[in-house]
Amino acid sequence: MIENSTAETEEHDELEELEEYPQPARDVLIDGPELFPGDTGTLPLKLRQALIRLLRGPYLDANSSDNVYNTVVDNQEQLRVRLSELFLELVVDEDHKVALLRPVEMAESHTTALQRQREMTREETLLLLRMRLVLDRHSGTGNEATIARQDILDVLEQYVDPQAHDAKGVEDLADAAIRKLVTERRLLLPTELDDVWVISNALPLALPYEHIGDIITFMNSLTEAPAEPDTANEEPTEDAVPETEHDGEEPA
Repeated sequence: MIENSTAETEEHDELEELEEYPQPARDVLIDGPELFPGDTGTLPLKLRQALIRLLRGPYLDANSSDNVYNTVVDNQEQLRVRLSELFLELVVDEDHKVALLRPVEMAESHTTALQRQREMTREETLLLLRMRLVLDRHSGTGNEATIARQDILDVLEQYVDPQAHDAKGVEDLADAAIRKLVTERRLLLPTELDDVWVISNALPLALPYEHIGDIITFMNSLTEAPAEPDTANEEPTEDAVPETEHDGEEPA
């Protein structure tokens, strides 16, 4: 009973101390103006909007009409502090002018990433690997790297088991992969032609390979596994593609 009374007394003293020293009023010069009643945030509106766009994903690039990529680049340190609280790392590639978020690598269960990595299908993996080869071949040329639907079909036909999928089945697999790469991952960007896409400069960040030979080796290794849908869970994941839906304004 004595211990309980002591604990209650200490708690009461702490509450009285908090009441005696209330939180200081918001300093508009330091914290900025309130953006809504009860606002306790200190980032200006432009940086809060940049944070939201980064969290929506999958990436930001310099083609954004609202210049949000430059806002991120110019305020990296402030944004990194906020993102670290969410176990997220800001990755900026100033050569390709792309920024995205990547979950930090921590084993503790309480650090479950806000942005989960979604497994890629075998077809997506094959296409992304080929796209990375094409993008690297165009590096430094000043020309955009593009890929056509027929190129995609040719890639899948080399690796898909003909006994498992006929020509129509291969086309269905290709079109499904294209839809995901265009609408979800935004690693294929539309052009004036319906069946030709530009390969996004964000791909090296989404699919980092130190040596180009590693891509060819991995593509060859995929042919050793059956091309069944159940094998999708064995494929690698992209670092910067969140599982959440991206319902915000597209930056590219």
